[in-house]
Amino acid sequence: MENDSDANQYMISLKYQFKSYLRTKRFLGLILFTTIISIGITALMLHDEYSMLKAGTPLLYFYKYLSGFSADLVVIIGAFFGGDIISTDTGTNAAYYTLVQPVRRSILFVGRFTAALISSFIIVLVYFVVGVGSSLYLYGKVTPVIFESLGILVLFLAAAIAFASLFSGIFKGQSSGIIVSVLLLFIGFPIIDEFVGSIGGIDPLFSLNFAGEIMYLIFEKPYPAVKASGSGFGPGAGAGAFYTFSPTVMQGLGVLIAYIIICGIIAIILYSRRQIEG
Repeated sequence: MENDSDANQYMISLKYQFKSYLRTKRFLGLILFTTIISIGITALMLHDEYSMLKAGTPLLYFYKYLSGFSADLVVIIGAFFGGDIISTDTGTNAAYYTLVQPVRRSILFVGRFTAALISSFIIVLVYFVVGVGSSLYLYGKVTPVIFESLGILVLFLAAAIAFASLFSGIFKGQSSGIIVSVLLLFIGFPIIDEFVGSIGGIDPLFSLNFAGEIMYLIFEKPYPAVKASGSGFGPGAGAGAFYTFSPTVMQGLGVLIAYIIICGIIAIILYSRRQIEG
């Protein structure tokens, strides 16, 4: 009966949080933003590189299309939906209602997390759908690798939401967690990746953004070299050296899963402590 109760509570949390997301201006605004970005990028690619793309393959097209903005889009949307999972209670009067409900905070969190993941996936799926339409226009077909990429997308989104939920547990205000998450994921991590990887010559496997690159790297055949390649005067030559890195598929998957598990557990702990402390 305990398991049934937890399952029911999970489904209730998922159902009402998902319905709440669908009614928000945030969801509608991000859908519109994604649609405009998708169509804009597609139009630019077809205008500037039509002949090259037409002579290529769906694999080449999806690599170029997804490498343009898809990773940035994932972290932005993940931050928006994960940045207030906890502060929805602690930062509003909803806490007075939630606190008296006979539901474990962990179950409530997982339900909200799932709702955020589904809502985020629907939005980012728009980006993929536009890409599929463009591929059909150019080649009359799509590559089956798109399904592998969609699977990675789900993990990438889940990792971004889990990471953002940490700040939702730290800050009481709903907007604070979202803002900090967007800044770190959209600006902070890329800057760190640049200094640590490109300039420092250290594989930035710790970076969520770096791991998420496998979402489009799998379209490149052969898969790009995963080791650093230096330019200038070579490794150890100082300022003249410049490096590039690519995560292997297994490395990327491992990092994404680690973010989901570790950040998710910490977020649940923060949520539970926040409830106890008031």
